[in-house]
Amino acid sequence: MNNNLAKNREQTVAEDGNKKILTTTAAFGVLRKGLIKNLGTRRATGFLLRYGWNLGVSDAEEAMKTNTSIDFLIKQASILHLSTGHIGDMQSTERLIEMTDSDEIKSIRGKGKWIDSFEAHEHLKHHGQSDTPVCHTLTGYASGYMSTICQKEIFVKEISCIAKGDPECCFEMRLKEDWGNEIHGDLQLYYELNIIEELEGTYEQLLEQRNYIEKVSTFHKKLTESVSNGSNLKDIADSTYKLLRIPIAIEDLGFQKIAISGIEEEEYIQLNKDLRKSLMQKNRKNNNLLPYFKETTKLKTGNQERLITPIMVQKKIIGYCTFLYSKNGVNFTENDIMFIERVANAASLYLLNEKTSFEAIEKMKGYFLEQILKGQYSSKEEIIKRGRYMGFDFKAPYHIAAIDFSEKGSNQKNIEYAEHLLETIAKYLDIQGYKALIGLYEGRIIMYIPSSAHLLADMGKILKHIENTNPSYDYKIGISDESDDIEIVLEYIDESFIALRMSAEKKMIHFSDLGIVGVLINSKNINGIKKIAKQELGPLYNLSDAKMYELIKTLYVFLANGGKLQKTMDDLSLSMSGLMYRINKLEKLLKKDLRDSSHSYQLLLILDSLLALGELKI
Repeated sequence: MNNNLAKNREQTVAEDGNKKILTTTAAFGVLRKGLIKNLGTRRATGFLLRYGWNLGVSDAEEAMKTNTSIDFLIKQASILHLSTGHIGDMQSTERLIEMTDSDEIKSIRGKGKWIDSFEAHEHLKHHGQSDTPVCHTLTGYASGYMSTICQKEIFVKEISCIAKGDPECCFEMRLKEDWGNEIHGDLQLYYELNIIEELEGTYEQLLEQRNYIEKVSTFHKKLTESVSNGSNLKDIADSTYKLLRIPIAIEDLGFQKIAISGIEEEEYIQLNKDLRKSLMQKNRKNNNLLPYFKETTKLKTGNQERLITPIMVQKKIIGYCTFLYSKNGVNFTENDIMFIERVANAASLYLLNEKTSFEAIEKMKGYFLEQILKGQYSSKEEIIKRGRYMGFDFKAPYHIAAIDFSEKGSNQKNIEYAEHLLETIAKYLDIQGYKALIGLYEGRIIMYIPSSAHLLADMGKILKHIENTNPSYDYKIGISDESDDIEIVLEYIDESFIALRMSAEKKMIHFSDLGIVGVLINSKNINGIKKIAKQELGPLYNLSDAKMYELIKTLYVFLANGGKLQKTMDDLSLSMSGLMYRINKLEKLLKKDLRDSSHSYQLLLILDSLLALGELKI
């Protein structure tokens, strides 16, 4: 029977064209040695396991053509294995098979030993003693054969080996799931790709990487050319979207739009509101201020995903470059990080160039405004003539706006911050396309605003921008009336300063809103106003006296509130008895009835005038 099976196998092999090749153990030992030398121990082990597995599968399939009985096929295993010449003999010391009702393998356990393993002898001959079992071909053969005939994943593991100094080469056999983690490392070797497949995979990866590098190189080249050719930030954003098809935004530190591409304005505004809300909620410990991002960061809210990287100019973060990923749009990939950083570099180059030229122009403009304010030009005609070179028509109507600032919780001014604020506003004006002269005067930012520039209506936007850029400062804006005479510009600067002093509750006030107070101050009758104040206020006019100051403050708040006691109490944090005590004392000092409308109106007008002149601070 056994001889017939061997003959049948030879006949079947011949018919299938799958000829059997005979070789010596010595020759196979040399081949094995070459595999270990050239592939390394791990790869060679995997190769031999898979080689043995394929031999076992082939013999199992051949045996199954003769008989499909599990008992018969298991008995043929040792006969077929012996016919390979890999071993001198094989002994089974334990075999336990449990079947289901449908005659399927439920569990199988076996133990045995290979006698006179050629693989162990050849390993000792070429490599000496090993630290681990080395009969990989035998192990693979047994695993492949048993898995095929049982239609289950069955693995054989060599437990001891003469190549590692053990007396015998012993093995154990179990179902894959019964081994647990004991053969985890062996299974990886069975499932690894072969060398050709691995090389093909490596080639595909290299090809993909090469294509990616070429794409990055092309992208970088186009961006660099775009900057070199004088493109602006909108052009850079458009080029990026055209090449990558990823919506992009270039923003300032307050996440206000400078340039966008690949996304509609309305959608961008909604996504920006969503982002700002999310960031401020996460940053509650810092008074809900927007955080700074010093490196490329991935942000995520319920409605969007963003990749954001800082735009650096002279080691300062001046804005952000952002890729936007909405729910129905493109998805983020790790490669996007390299692209967005290239865009940020291009934006930095553009902004550095703009900063250099911008600072030169703004310094020239600022110096020109300073010369006008200091009266360094001999005539109005000379100012008008020089203004034409700067692009300004000084014969046209204008307004003056004064911007005051102080650290929150303090009235102190930081001179260094004044320069920074000046630059921030000038950049904003440039980006938005507004035309104005801007400079520093008496510790405040001064803006010469041509009436034709339509900037006056948007002063609120400038206020919001600087508040978002640096929320740790308080800002106020005073705006003068309109004038068409540049020679009397100082008068209108005074108007803007008066408006600033009167903006106790408002962040922005026009001189025209001051009403009669503005008319009084504009009359230049300052000495007359002071004389009347001294006469009407009497001892209260001693503003250096702390007690008198508290009383005059109480008087102003009481009059400004229209004589309403409850509102005055709340504003001054006084009790009713304390407030009534002060009102009675005021009436005695002033010798006036504060509930008399004629007296109260006159006193409030005087106090407002003193406020406008800077004589009084409430």
